[in-house]
Amino acid sequence: MAPSRPLPSPDALPPYTNLWAYRKRFAEAAPILMYHKVGSPPFGTRFRGLYLPTWLLARQLCEWKSAGWTSVSLEEFIEPAVPMRRRVGLTFDDGYASLHEEALPLLREIGFRAIVFLIADRIGGSNDWDTAIGEKPAALMDRTQIQEWIEAGQEIGGHTLSHPSLVRLTLPEARREIVDGKKKLEDLFGRSIDHFSYPYGDWNPQIRDLVAEAGYRTACTVERGINQVGDDPFLLRRIMACRPPRTLRTLFGLMPG
Repeated sequence: MAPSRPLPSPDALPPYTNLWAYRKRFAEAAPILMYHKVGSPPFGTRFRGLYLPTWLLARQLCEWKSAGWTSVSLEEFIEPAVPMRRRVGLTFDDGYASLHEEALPLLREIGFRAIVFLIADRIGGSNDWDTAIGEKPAALMDRTQIQEWIEAGQEIGGHTLSHPSLVRLTLPEARREIVDGKKKLEDLFGRSIDHFSYPYGDWNPQIRDLVAEAGYRTACTVERGINQVGDDPFLLRRIMACRPPRTLRTLFGLMPG
């Protein structure tokens, strides 16, 4: 079964690099940024775009802070009455240990809040869904690290039991991944898990309905764009954060300042 995704949004945006380039569009509605791994990719990494250098994450967060923006929970994207101004949602998929090591100190220092979407059966493990296709292994946060993340005021969300493409499963299999993943996280950490991210961004109307039926309140896709008032909270668009391409024009802007 192939993924069923919406047509590209008229407000679709390229990957996020810096606030200045997007200031006009972000004045219309609050963006949700998507991150994965923080730090430098090891030699031989296939998906280098999933890494953001620590210094660049720091620069991005400082840009938001200095411009007077604040971070908000995904809860704020459930039927907002008016467009949110100077608000940004920060999301991290998969729960890599580099978030605890590199991102959490920055979030603490700057006073921003983020959510990490966890794979319930892979806590303390590694990205076996990627290593199966030749990617380098990367450690995922263990239970202690996740608990420290929570105690620091950060949020956790669901990302299934094992990170499958949900649209390639039978509906009973997909339901188990969604429902049991939610319950396992709630049992482990003693809190309601209200927000979800579709692995690989793969969804269709049936999968979307399963997520809603499981008791989640929002779900994030990988569709690029900003979310307008009245948009479906189970099909939230995000913008992947990355570094600008290495060209002569951007070389100096890429260097740590």
